[in-house]
Amino acid sequence: MTLTPNQLADRFVALWNEPDAERRRLGVVELYAPDATYVFYRRDPVHGHEAILSQITYTKELYGPMGYAFRSSHNAIGHHGVVRLNWVMVRAATGEMEMAGQDVVVLDEDGRIRTDYQFHDRLPSSFAYNDGYEEHGRATRPARPTPVRP
Repeated sequence: MTLTPNQLADRFVALWNEPDAERRRLGVVELYAPDATYVFYRRDPVHGHEAILSQITYTKELYGPMGYAFRSSHNAIGHHGVVRLNWVMVRAATGEMEMAGQDVVVLDEDGRIRTDYQFHDRLPSSFAYNDGYEEHGRATRPARPTPVRP
């Protein structure tokens, strides 16, 4: 699968928005190598399709009901098997940006993601960010982003 950097970014972001569990599973298999690693700064790395699918599903179940969706910034760039892509989390109804971040992905020979490093550039301002993870990387409580009252 050979995609341009922005095509990869569009598919990547669509996967994090996918409401259908089976299509989300198929998307992980299409985009990620079987032995892929996902590295999120607040967790220990996770390995393989099932673990990556679990993380994407966790994120979808956390932010989807709050009315948020992810969008590509359409500025992906890549060379030598590495792609950097930016994304934003927006209020689906208004398009107002709530969070921004980027992923740096290393591709395998087939163009699938072998390693995915995620960074957050802007944390939410309308709710206190609580993803349920402590600094050691284990989920220790339910994720409950709390709205900020002015």
